[in-house]
Amino acid sequence: MALTFMSLQELIKEDFLTCKICYDLYTVPKILPCLHSYCQHCLEPLVRDGALQCPECRLQTDVPGGASSLKTNFFINSLLELFQIKHNRDLACTVCSDAQKILTATARCLDCKDFLCQSCTQGHCCSRLTLHHKVVKLEEFLAGEYDAEMRLLQELCCQDHQQEALRFFCDTCSAPICRDCRMLDHFQHKVVSMANAVQRERPSVEQLIDSLSGTITCISEQEKAVEETVDKLKTSGENIKERITRYVDDFIYYLQAQKEAVLGELSAFLTQQMESCRLVKEELQSQRDKAISTREFSQRVLYVGKDYEILHLEGMIRNRIQELQTYIPQKLEGQIPELAIAWDQPEMLSEAALFSLVFPGEQPKGDMETVFEPASEASASPNQESEDDPVLPVDSEEDSCSSSEESAPDTPNKYPSCCSRHSKRPKHVCTFEVDQCCSQVKPNITGIAVLPHAGGILLLDQENDEIKQYSAGGHFQQSIPLPDSDGVFCGISLCGDVLACSSGSFLFFLTLEGKSLHKLLLRGSESSYAITSYEDSYIAVSEGTLCSISLYSPSGHCVGRVTPTDYHGGKFLFIAVNDWEEFIVSDFIKKQIVIIEKSGLILNVLKTSHSLLTKPFSVCVDTSSNIFVVDQLKVIKFSPDGETGEVVLSNQSRQKRPRVLAVDDGGRLVLVQEDGYVHIYCF
Repeated sequence: MALTFMSLQELIKEDFLTCKICYDLYTVPKILPCLHSYCQHCLEPLVRDGALQCPECRLQTDVPGGASSLKTNFFINSLLELFQIKHNRDLACTVCSDAQKILTATARCLDCKDFLCQSCTQGHCCSRLTLHHKVVKLEEFLAGEYDAEMRLLQELCCQDHQQEALRFFCDTCSAPICRDCRMLDHFQHKVVSMANAVQRERPSVEQLIDSLSGTITCISEQEKAVEETVDKLKTSGENIKERITRYVDDFIYYLQAQKEAVLGELSAFLTQQMESCRLVKEELQSQRDKAISTREFSQRVLYVGKDYEILHLEGMIRNRIQELQTYIPQKLEGQIPELAIAWDQPEMLSEAALFSLVFPGEQPKGDMETVFEPASEASASPNQESEDDPVLPVDSEEDSCSSSEESAPDTPNKYPSCCSRHSKRPKHVCTFEVDQCCSQVKPNITGIAVLPHAGGILLLDQENDEIKQYSAGGHFQQSIPLPDSDGVFCGISLCGDVLACSSGSFLFFLTLEGKSLHKLLLRGSESSYAITSYEDSYIAVSEGTLCSISLYSPSGHCVGRVTPTDYHGGKFLFIAVNDWEEFIVSDFIKKQIVIIEKSGLILNVLKTSHSLLTKPFSVCVDTSSNIFVVDQLKVIKFSPDGETGEVVLSNQSRQKRPRVLAVDDGGRLVLVQEDGYVHIYCF
């Protein structure tokens, strides 16, 4: 407890006994429920509508009886008494001094509370009545050597019986009382001595005060965490500012040209539309003036005119009003433009306008058509390519490349290569939209998993806190509810018969019916964690800025951890694992794909400088350990070792760009777009 380390002498100081409002010694100190004390006369002007707000902590307190109804702080009152006695420098003998003779005090009787001169001190010590009183030297008394004894001898008197000290406590009334009160008003109440009451209540109060230590420690830790977060925010903010500056500098010239062009188009359009609006507004104002004039004239006739005048003009008024009411305003053909911004791929800047105005009923200008839509059988046969085919040709020089500068074409490879200039193009199987019939809001798919053997698809709907199950053909089967969580669900994986889902900093284990099995707190402080699973053995969790992977068994136990050797400064995002227990992770900060052995050895790093990658996002692997990566508007397929890669799917629409993907055990690629459509392809 804090008071254990604070002496009484430290409390009897002017700064502790000074009101924080008037900065003078307390006068009738009143204590608020927040334990702050102020003078009664200082609090009275602060009372508003029967309520009082603490000047320090702003706690609102109801005081229907005004400031005087608050509890008096007798603790401060008693300390004030000691303070005022000790700071009175003109102390005279209180026994023999009078108006004609004033003798300086040299001692103090602690029992009688009298200041004594030298003669009275000698007599006080010799008298049989005061022989056992404790008389001390005045300088020792003023130095504070007897403050503790003075506190023990201090007594608070009853307000009803001012000569009697409060020495008892009425349990019935929960109030301190004197001897007379006990014999009169509280005779039949349960009464104990003040000392016994304090001895009974002290342990619980001490325990309550001690419990504040844990609260203070917790708050201090949270304060430290906030400071660390602020430091991280500053560092991250500086990094982002630097990256944005570099990015903008690269495109300032292009953006300026686009700005001039689109502002010119906008200015011409606005001029035309404003003129149309002005003409319509003038016509409406004229019609309104006519209606107001007609109403005013008709009211004058109705309320002031004679009967025959009213009947004489009634027909004309009726015809005029009907004419005004049948007026049909000119339809305003004005259109409100919207702004469409093309995707920020550097290679697209020379091909499409970055900005374009989109008017109602129009489509965005430029290459904004959907490329992931299924190709119709009428437009192209299996052996005939079409411009509307959802897949880019794989025999293009720029869509197939070697991913590593160090790789040599003649070097033997332990992995079969997935990329060649004559590899098969993906064939579209079907497309379906995520069902919203049983959902409260539009679905937002953030995770995907496939059911083995049956070929079913599990989609994690973050907006509706549920998992939607579809058949291999895209037919809705059921919704699996997710457990209550303070965070948002973002990752999903199937490990045997156990369904794992990540939400905030927690990993949930569920049955396929949605029954909760386990809940684990994950390492780090990420807002979301991507997960995957290796057969029926374990769930792998990508741990963000820790740049590590933790492995958990379906029973909820940590069975291992993968920490890449000498890898720092990145942020692991999506994760996949192949049959050789090699982990494929997308790094959000470094914009690269990392292939890691379970031992932590880094096998390969696919960087944007020498591969098809620009901003890798979701990843998955097929049964042959080929790697599929969602990268902005395209899907790239890499060989198992990452040495070669090719763009297998591409799209120019930002609204329909790919988001997450998975491959089932039949080799079919399931791709979810941001607009909620799911496409299935086979290779």
